[in-house]
Amino acid sequence: MVAITVSIPGKPTVNLDFANKHPNDVTIKDIKIAIQAKFPKLLPNRQRITLPSTSGKPIPLTDESKSLSSYNVGEGAKLRLKDLGQQVGYRVLYLWEYVGPIFLNPLLLKASTLLWGEYTPSALQLAVRNLIVIHFVKRFLESAFVHRFSRATVPLSYVFRNCLYYWGICGFLIGLTLYRPAYSASALKGTLLDNSTWITFWTVFELGAELLNLNTHLHLRSLRQPVGQPRKFPTGLGFGTAVCANYWFELLGIVALIIMTLGDIGTIVYLLIGGSFMKIWADQKYARYKKEFDPKVFPGKRYKLFPPFY
Repeated sequence: MVAITVSIPGKPTVNLDFANKHPNDVTIKDIKIAIQAKFPKLLPNRQRITLPSTSGKPIPLTDESKSLSSYNVGEGAKLRLKDLGQQVGYRVLYLWEYVGPIFLNPLLLKASTLLWGEYTPSALQLAVRNLIVIHFVKRFLESAFVHRFSRATVPLSYVFRNCLYYWGICGFLIGLTLYRPAYSASALKGTLLDNSTWITFWTVFELGAELLNLNTHLHLRSLRQPVGQPRKFPTGLGFGTAVCANYWFELLGIVALIIMTLGDIGTIVYLLIGGSFMKIWADQKYARYKKEFDPKVFPGKRYKLFPPFY
């Protein structure tokens, strides 16, 4: 018989007994289901179970398919559980955060005359609006049909946090800084930003970056392995130069918009915030790849994020 206890902050300690079973036969999922039976609101995706360690850092029991014995959890073990709060699907999170800029950019360009007065939008404003919408439509479709997520759910609060970022920066902030009379047709007439060659070149550059980024996501999806199988490292177009080629092409697209507008403040803020997060994620991926693979093979001499600077 397997008998363990689970301590939950704010709730009574739970005693779980699995009669006639060995630790090899009890999975983490079994533990979560047994806890939910005692506390119906604690759905499995709200539960984070850890095993206290002598090193002081608890060991997370994250793989629901693994048995207790695979985590060295034996008879009489004492586990801890943290309630992660109400959850939402990872895919749902992505779809919500990307849908905002798709509708906000056309709406804010149309409504900007209410704030600034009547003016005629320039070819540049219309082109950038279209590019931003295309960018987020692409992201939306990738989230719906291409991406595969390592976690099924995230806390509901992430939806509000991420929507605040994408809707706020790529919607309202860019709406205030770009969709205004300073970028209107009359203000830009005869300037570089009114030059059709300039607008066309950077539009094509931006669309090229989008296609390259899409290709990296399709390649990353092809590398997904069943649970328990060794991870594969990316080798497709761009990955021979940068470990995170998907972030590289993403950043190239944002830089193109900044150059195209000669420094729209909203787009610069988007680059600074988005780039800082991508750097953190690239550092984490680089460290993980070095740990899991022969570092001479991968990452090798590749840049982390944005050749030839980093």
